[in-house]
Amino acid sequence: MRLSALLRRRRGESGFTLIEALVALAVTAAGLAAIGELGFATIAAERRVETRFFLVASARAGLAALVAPRFAGEDASGGASLRLQSAPFPFDPAGAPSAPAWTPQALRLVVAGPRGGEIVVDTVKLRSTGAAR
Repeated sequence: MRLSALLRRRRGESGFTLIEALVALAVTAAGLAAIGELGFATIAAERRVETRFFLVASARAGLAALVAPRFAGEDASGGASLRLQSAPFPFDPAGAPSAPAWTPQALRLVVAGPRGGEIVVDTVKLRSTGAAR
């Protein structure tokens, strides 16, 4: 008898109150907002990585054109702008011969992507001086 009285009392109190439903809705909304923000951050990071890969591939194509001049006439950059700067490399080792066979030259390849982003590659190229080898 006691159980049936308890069940009768509970039937009138079943369900959620308006406050409980609003709290549950607020918690769900906060969770979905965090998931959405994470998704947008992931998309932005993917675009940065894609741009970086494109710039690295363009830099490789530009450096390959330096090594093999036959590629100089082809547009291997895929739309990126390649800018090459060269300058004498400051190199004065002690005990070096007065007429070395090679002189170092500093090269800087600047690759700018069509949608933004830039990568700079610094390297050294040895130029033959024409001295006896």
